[in-house]
Amino acid sequence: MIHRISQRITDFLCDNGIIQKEEADIYIYGYEAVLSGLVDFLLVLAAGILFHCLDRALVFFAMFISVRMYTGGYHADTYLRCKLIMVMLLLAVLWIATMKLPLTAICLLMILLILTVYFQAPVEHPNKPLDEAEKKKYHRYSLILSLLWGAAAIVLYFIRMDLAAAIAVTAFSITMLMVIEIFRKENNYEE
Repeated sequence: MIHRISQRITDFLCDNGIIQKEEADIYIYGYEAVLSGLVDFLLVLAAGILFHCLDRALVFFAMFISVRMYTGGYHADTYLRCKLIMVMLLLAVLWIATMKLPLTAICLLMILLILTVYFQAPVEHPNKPLDEAEKKKYHRYSLILSLLWGAAAIVLYFIRMDLAAAIAVTAFSITMLMVIEIFRKENNYEE
């Protein structure tokens, strides 16, 4: 569906001479990315409103998008599977964040992410190979972002424990997605 909408937008732009036919694939990809991100945001927004925890949902979204952009890790082979996994992770984060996690648990989950990022990031996906300069840049950015989110979790623990827990459980989700992709690559697993 997202692809069809992107195709129609691009066809309209080509038919009206706004873009060249040779550039159509680039525009289709770009529109798919924008529309997919919009769907993600609307799903997160809807879940946050439905479960009366918009702040936790937005924290999940901000951390998940900002850190995963650089860490890499598992990516579903279909759009539907991707959305289902994201929604399941979101719901798990929203539910677990209601529990009173001790500061040690929050710190351990953040340390687990930071160590995984330090030793493994970025975890490449076959559909998005990186050159050496990009690998160094992604590693540095993912480590900096993980450290910043870790500091935010510790500070928030004393202000809003639920937001600190949301950050820590999101960190665990990102860690698991990295580990799953590492395992898949080592075992030459395909969906």
